[in-house]
Amino acid sequence: MSTSKNGKLTIYVDCVSPYSWFGFTNLKKFRPNLVANGIEVEILPFFLGAARDGKGNPWQPTPKYKEAFQAQDSELNSKLLGITLKTPEIFPISSLFPVRVATYIKDHYPADKFEATFESLVSGYWGKGVNVSKPEGIHTALDGIFGAKEVDEIMKKALNPENKKRVIDITGGSEAFGAPWIVGINKNGEKRMWFGNDRWEQVFFHLGVPYQALSVLPPGEGKAKL
Repeated sequence: MSTSKNGKLTIYVDCVSPYSWFGFTNLKKFRPNLVANGIEVEILPFFLGAARDGKGNPWQPTPKYKEAFQAQDSELNSKLLGITLKTPEIFPISSLFPVRVATYIKDHYPADKFEATFESLVSGYWGKGVNVSKPEGIHTALDGIFGAKEVDEIMKKALNPENKKRVIDITGGSEAFGAPWIVGINKNGEKRMWFGNDRWEQVFFHLGVPYQALSVLPPGEGKAKL
C-alpha cells in the first residue's frame, strides 16, 4: 500500500497483551473513516518482550496494590468493546512463536487472513485460555482459518531465517516500550508515538482528521454504553 498524502497510522500489537486486543478492536472500528479521510492504516505484529527489554522496561508481575484497578480496567474495556476477556491460566507466555506465525501470514497471505489470524491468536489466549505459544495451541486458534496441513506448513516457514529476521526488524523499528504501540505521521510528515489504547483523541488530533471529542450528553439524549 502506498503512503497516503494525508498521513499514516501504524499500530504494533502482540497477542500476549490484552491491551493489544483492545487497540486492535478499536482500530478496526475507526479504520473505515480514517481511510476515507486519506489515512493509510497498517497493523503490524511485533515481539513485545524484546521491545520492552530493549527499552529497559522488562515485564514484571502486577503489584498487589494495582491488581484491583487492572481487573476493573480490563473488565470495563471488554464490555465497552463487546469482547470476552479472562486471565489465562498460564501467564505470561513467550509470544515469539505466535508473533512469527502472524508475521509470516501477514507477509504471504491477504490482509483479511492476517487480521483473522491475529484476532484468533489474541482471543484464543485471552478469551479461551489457549496456550498459543505451543504448536497445538496455534492449531486450536487457527482452526477454521486454515486447514491443519497448512497450519503445519505455516509454522515451519515461520521459523525460517528470513521470517525470524523480519520479526526482529519490525520489533526493533517500532521504538516501542509497550503494546499496543501507535505511530502516527500526519500530512506534514510529523511523527508522534503513543503507548496504550486510551490515546485515540490525541492520535486523531495529530493526524488532523475530523473526530467527535468525548463529551457528556444532556439527560434523555443517550444512555451509558455499559
